[in-house]
Amino acid sequence: METSKVVTIPNYWTSPKYSFGQRSKQGVIVGIQYYPPNNLLTGLCNESWRYALLDKNDFSEVSHLEEEKIHLVTPSELCAELQAEIEAYQRKILILKHQLGAISNG
Repeated sequence: METSKVVTIPNYWTSPKYSFGQRSKQGVIVGIQYYPPNNLLTGLCNESWRYALLDKNDFSEVSHLEEEKIHLVTPSELCAELQAEIEAYQRKILILKHQLGAISNG
């Protein structure tokens, strides 16, 4: 059973624009990190959120992007992506059922 987790963001931080699991043109958001203003690591004077995205074409590749560089997929693009994934999984299920049948009958 999956348990839900709550992430609390301090009131003095801006809220992130995107959330875990959202799909963008670059991939799926799998991580979020806050950088406070005047951070030496970023060299930015303004606070910012950076996102880790699992590449949609290479699931072993993770990229890190600033909030303004992320572009969400449109609802119609998301629908097409989800439908394609469903069809791919259905094909895999059929192949597995065929293999299982071959083992049972063999």
